[in-house]
Amino acid sequence: MDYEQLKTFLTVADVKSFTKAAELLHITQSTVTSRIQAVENFYGKQLLTRSKRGIKLAEIGTELLPYLQRQMELWNKSLRMVSEHHAALRTITIAATYSLWRGTMVQIIRDLQSSSFSLRLETDHSPIIVEKVLDGTIDAGFVYNKPVSPNIVSIHVLNDTYRLYGHKHFAGTDLENILELPRLPWIYMNWGHHFEKWLKEEIGSDLFKPLIEVGHSELEMKLIEEMEGVGFLPDEMVDRTRTDLVPLTVGSQKPIPAQNVYFIYKKSRGQEEAIQTVVEKLRNNGKLNI
Repeated sequence: MDYEQLKTFLTVADVKSFTKAAELLHITQSTVTSRIQAVENFYGKQLLTRSKRGIKLAEIGTELLPYLQRQMELWNKSLRMVSEHHAALRTITIAATYSLWRGTMVQIIRDLQSSSFSLRLETDHSPIIVEKVLDGTIDAGFVYNKPVSPNIVSIHVLNDTYRLYGHKHFAGTDLENILELPRLPWIYMNWGHHFEKWLKEEIGSDLFKPLIEVGHSELEMKLIEEMEGVGFLPDEMVDRTRTDLVPLTVGSQKPIPAQNVYFIYKKSRGQEEAIQTVVEKLRNNGKLNI
């Protein structure tokens, strides 16, 4: 199975059509068919099912898809590395979780600007970022919680602290008991494993029913403002943003846990100039807690 065959298979899996895939890849439909057959022959399995309703992934194709997507990422990464070998600037790929691309993290990225390399930024979930660091798809990342892999270097960068914030009309409102939270227009974002575990222990899974659940910090803040709601936000994020949101006192059995943020990279790459440069810049700017 070669690069073009894999690329064609992933395109068909995405658009669910041989005809559309051919148009997108600027090849003939017969070429698409032959490449799909080559991929299926490689694995000895039918990965796609064809019917009058169209194309869809077979069960084994669905299971295999994320691995093939990672293969393509690694293939593209290797092509970029070769193309950059004689380039004036090396590109460093750094990923962070959705909720970390804000305030302090933007300042860190600004501080990382260098004349010796350029930055390529990605967004993903912490477990995926850890996997990509290990397989070399990305060079480094910022994640919540320290990875357990002995092959990863984790450097503590900062602590996120959280508080319940609400629309300005909640000014002066106190929740004597956190169990009152689900009765309010609650906009929820999962700020990591420790935060979710704490909140579900405080409220109970049966009452864990926010009005809206979101996956992006800026969206949560916007919805709190426009829907006149409440939600947990990082203090740093609110402090850095011009907003009318007000902090609310909430009674809970345990305090809201702070979240540790780590800069991570693969241990075997620690001597690379680019990685050392990033670590040194973070240290010089007082961002490393080591």
